[in-house]
Amino acid sequence: MNIGNLWRTWLACLIACLPILVLLLVPQLMRSRAGSSSSLMIGVGVLLILIVAAFVCAPLMSAWLAPAPGWRPRSALRATGALWRRRTGRSVLALSAGIGVYAIGQIIGYALAQAVPHVHDNPAFATDPSQSPWLIDYPAFALQAVVIYAMTTLAVAVYAWQMRALNTRVSGPSA
Repeated sequence: MNIGNLWRTWLACLIACLPILVLLLVPQLMRSRAGSSSSLMIGVGVLLILIVAAFVCAPLMSAWLAPAPGWRPRSALRATGALWRRRTGRSVLALSAGIGVYAIGQIIGYALAQAVPHVHDNPAFATDPSQSPWLIDYPAFALQAVVIYAMTTLAVAVYAWQMRALNTRVSGPSA
């Protein structure tokens, strides 16, 4: 497995997954203290859909900037389907690696939120209950969102990179 292909795949994922970053940068949709619980549910639901779509489209993103024989934008999704049918165990391992990187990213994001909190008590709320009880420190919030985005796209890239390598081993030498 060529590490250069991982970097190219990650770059493709960083570009193609920008809607995830946009969503992560909206505190009202991603934090219960910044918006309503219904807004949070919408935000989490959309995030789930976008992450699943990113993993499904990961081979296409990989083929865009790291093509190989049998791994081109027009054939990568078909090749991935064939790999899932013929090499299910290896495909599960590739997906597990991506999910593992995603989990590590969530841990890093949580640790960052503990080190650089993005939610603070609003002192004005004590004297004026019409004020929000919370203040969002947007720079700290954005920092956490960018780190989580980078790790999420890395997770998608790791899955795609491993599927590309598996396809190359099955179909012949890489480009």
